[in-house]
Amino acid sequence: LVIAVGTSCYRPEELQFDGRFVCDSDQFLALKKIPDSVVVVGAGVIGVEYASILNVLGREVTLVDPRENYLEFIDREIIQEFTKILRSRGLFFRLGRKLTDILSASIDGVEVALDDGEVLKSGMVLYAAGRVGATANLGLENCGLSTDSRGRISVNKETFQTEKMHIYAVGDVVGFPALASTSMAQGRIAACHAFGEEVFKPSEFYPYGIYSVPEISTCGLSEMEIEKLGLDFVV
Repeated sequence: LVIAVGTSCYRPEELQFDGRFVCDSDQFLALKKIPDSVVVVGAGVIGVEYASILNVLGREVTLVDPRENYLEFIDREIIQEFTKILRSRGLFFRLGRKLTDILSASIDGVEVALDDGEVLKSGMVLYAAGRVGATANLGLENCGLSTDSRGRISVNKETFQTEKMHIYAVGDVVGFPALASTSMAQGRIAACHAFGEEVFKPSEFYPYGIYSVPEISTCGLSEMEIEKLGLDFVV
């Protein structure tokens, strides 16, 4: 058995997702009309993609994230240039800030409070801060499997077997790096092992593709990692 169910949107219990004034990144796709202004919560890959796309569509966008830095697995110089481009296009950053409450939601828009007391007003809130394994309704307890707090399944990274050796799990449901390229490689490894075929060793490096505007793509070590290793490099 191979579990490859992927993930679903993470929804904190304190927020009421009505699909109009407060949306997750799936509900957002069903909107009939995008308001003139949007607060995007979460500066991970999905949040940054949505924020930059909305920005080039002419919406006023504020990107909120409790971390001081975002997309930390990407080379810092790339992110610095990317941030300059977004700011020059009018996107507002609220990094190191956390959304604490939805104060009101009506046809006049949404008011949200940040942890420093600032109140933001916009047409809607798009919550894109994280994903959870789509495992809640699988009945994993019936076969002795458990998940972590985000619904992810633990596997060994050589053959992608769970604690039940005849059950495998691959893709986003096993956590980082949650990329299409890694998920496909994991599936091939699990299938080879299940059928007694030779198992190949996955690559140390996989390409990252972030479909923001502009797009970001990278593979291998970052400049900072190369410097730490004392290797010669050219920029």
